[in-house]
Amino acid sequence: MAHTFQAGDSVAVIARDATNADTKSGLYYPHFADMRGTVLKIYGEEASILIDRDSLHTEIRVRHEENEVAERKKYAERISEAARNSLSDKEKNFPLQYTILIALKDVVPDADGAAKRLSATDLDTAEATFLAERAAKKKK
Repeated sequence: MAHTFQAGDSVAVIARDATNADTKSGLYYPHFADMRGTVLKIYGEEASILIDRDSLHTEIRVRHEENEVAERKKYAERISEAARNSLSDKEKNFPLQYTILIALKDVVPDADGAAKRLSATDLDTAEATFLAERAAKKKK
């Protein structure tokens, strides 16, 4: 029986050979193999998965980080100096997410990934702290 996934579940992508159907659909590529992440949303028999940066293959991670630096630089160049100076360190160093769309048949539950995830309470606390810091900075 197939596993039923929901948003927030930790999953791992299985390793297998790509087929012609995969090429046509764009839902599986061999470099997805062994990536781990969190289900963001289910779309019928497909899901968007937010990939953990640590599980990216070295070449992909390096390229991803280079693109992240380039995007930050582009963003900083597009805003005024006053706006740039008012950004917090978190806002200046925003992370780019690595998200894939994949067929549910190509993922399995990842019990190891669950321990690395923050709980909903921890996420809410972190968000509240960030928003409070941001509001305090705007008042200055």
